[in-house]
Amino acid sequence: MTMTADEAKEFYGADAAEWLKRWDTGQGVWSIEMGGLGPGYEQCIQITTAELLRHLLTNTVAIPKEGDKKGWEKVSDELREAMFKVPTISALGLSGAQYGAAYNLAWHLYRRGPAVCFMDKEVQDRKIQVRKHFPRAA
Repeated sequence: MTMTADEAKEFYGADAAEWLKRWDTGQGVWSIEMGGLGPGYEQCIQITTAELLRHLLTNTVAIPKEGDKKGWEKVSDELREAMFKVPTISALGLSGAQYGAAYNLAWHLYRRGPAVCFMDKEVQDRKIQVRKHFPRAA
């Protein structure tokens, strides 16, 4: 059964702001597995994705045109600098690969929205549910 666009928006979140609101309130949200190296590694990516998304939604970020390599490098450098000032992010001890995966996912969520991103055929076998608070054994 194929999901309609409206159903996808309700299921995954209508836009990046709704996805982040669900994350912030501790709800489970749909995402894409980006690391493939286990839950702890993946959680770091998802936390960083949420914080990058928060920055993109609450700050004016000039989005360069496609192909503007220098413009994208500038935005990338500014975001990296801003992210590593966030105590939660700096405490994670991210690898460059983790940060890069989070950066990529955050931009897709920001520019395309979760409903569109998570309906892509290329990611159907990588969809996961995540939440802000990582589960702990009692």
